[in-house]
Amino acid sequence: MKKILKTMFLCLFLFQSTFAEERSEIEIKNGVFLEDVEAFGAFEKINTAPSGMFKKKHKQFVQMSRYSQNKIGLIFVSQKGLLDKYPENLMLGMGYFEFFYMQQLKNHKKDIIKFKEKYPNIGWTKKNIKKIYSLNKARKSMRNALGFTLEDDVQEVLNTYYTLSQLFSLGEKKIIKLSREEKKLLETHLKLAKNLSIVKNLVQDKNEQRISDEKFKKEYFKAYKKVDREIKKLDKYDNYNQLDKFLNITQEIELSNGSTLLSAYNLADFLLAEIKKKDVKKRVKIDLKNADFSNFRENELKLLGEASITTKLVKTKKSNKIQLDILNLENNNVPINNILDEFRNNSLDLASINFQMESAASMKRWARKDWANAWKTPIPEKIDDTSKGIMIDLSEEDVESIKAQLSIDHYKDLINLDMAKELNDSVKDIQSSIDTSNFSFSYGLDNYAQFLGDYMNLDIKNYADLTALANATYNADWSVEEYASAYQGNVDIINSLQSGAIDSFDAGAIASGVGASLNDAAEAIAAAGAAGVSVDLEAAAAGAGFGSFADAVAAYNAANGTNYTEAQAREALGQN
Repeated sequence: MKKILKTMFLCLFLFQSTFAEERSEIEIKNGVFLEDVEAFGAFEKINTAPSGMFKKKHKQFVQMSRYSQNKIGLIFVSQKGLLDKYPENLMLGMGYFEFFYMQQLKNHKKDIIKFKEKYPNIGWTKKNIKKIYSLNKARKSMRNALGFTLEDDVQEVLNTYYTLSQLFSLGEKKIIKLSREEKKLLETHLKLAKNLSIVKNLVQDKNEQRISDEKFKKEYFKAYKKVDREIKKLDKYDNYNQLDKFLNITQEIELSNGSTLLSAYNLADFLLAEIKKKDVKKRVKIDLKNADFSNFRENELKLLGEASITTKLVKTKKSNKIQLDILNLENNNVPINNILDEFRNNSLDLASINFQMESAASMKRWARKDWANAWKTPIPEKIDDTSKGIMIDLSEEDVESIKAQLSIDHYKDLINLDMAKELNDSVKDIQSSIDTSNFSFSYGLDNYAQFLGDYMNLDIKNYADLTALANATYNADWSVEEYASAYQGNVDIINSLQSGAIDSFDAGAIASGVGASLNDAAEAIAAAGAAGVSVDLEAAAAGAGFGSFADAVAAYNAANGTNYTEAQAREALGQN
């Protein structure tokens, strides 16, 4: 039913906010609040788009929004299985979504007004308001994947989406033939990821008081059975087996302990993504080594340089969130560090967890050696570059000093983040118990940062300058454009790309970084059918030129020799 599928789009993604105030029974039943509607923003026509995004005849917002609705249905529903092969379509789809979302605000303006006037007795407005709420969550996740917020200028967002789509379109697509077992692993992994996401979303909704206790318990156990069923199919793989052990531990967490339970599922989701990178083969490889940037304008090249920096920042933010989740679990007597160590023994790359915490009670007793052992990312200990007259050979004591300082500084930064505000006072009190004067550091971070700056030809005067690169891990895969963007502007990279010096620009690293950042958004969109949130089929059919949805079904049957009823068509589109 591709012609029908092109007319609709389904989406679901979750916010990371938590509401502390108690909700009334009717608010919980509604599942959407006044502050959610305030976050929708106001309808505003988008009359300008990057050249090439639309056809020449699409000059006004109403034309562009109609075209966008059809395109997102095609990209995210009809052809969702091709997103890994054509990431440029994913980027374009995100741009089209901005137009589609604005049209939804226009279509449901009266609903929004009535919702605000009648709240919490929202009545007939509930269905449409919940639809826009889910659409806005998807819009937020898309923007966040590239470092944007809902408040950022839509033209800047659109230009970035479109430029990245142009970058990805330059890639050579290499199809990888998977064995029968590899295909089965991929299929089962995707089902597991989808069901795990549903469970996590339920816990999130419960924490935000969007679902009653009775309904939560019913839906939670029903959804978790599907998670358990899929992961049991993968028990012959070490990492999935280890994840199963962790999920079994999560089942011992009281359902009333929502914060700890959510941290557990956040970590499970993170680990599943890491397992996918290691154990699940991709069906398509995108090769950008021979990409030709000669047709890119200067502002587009600048956007590419900025995108590389931003994807690192997004990755760092996710890493910080997971480290706080680990702290929350340990502080609530969930022995997650032992589980993580077993994953590392299985050769699972957990490099983004560069600092591993324990419970507050344990950390308050930590000596210098304990802080050093908590730093999991290796650091350069010996460099001998006679051509530059630079040498370093750190002793075991020096290495311990550096790692301990990295852990302490990183912990202080984590606790000061907004996402740490929900942590209890015992966790925050660890900072006041740290007495670095007793640690007798033999080698300072500023000295180490200056050495690395000299070695890498960067203008780094102290450790603060070094951490401006955003990840504070010294074995990170920094690329040339990141140095240029962070310390010299984008002038050098723009000049080199315009002159054809492709080697100075690691396009593949950007593609990989952005692709990883968008993984959550893409999978949420692809799995949206299960969410039951969709574009109104009657409106979609009208937009496609049919008098009604029934007419669209009849036209499809006539063209394809099928005999679908209207009810069957709706069920196929997740609206039964």
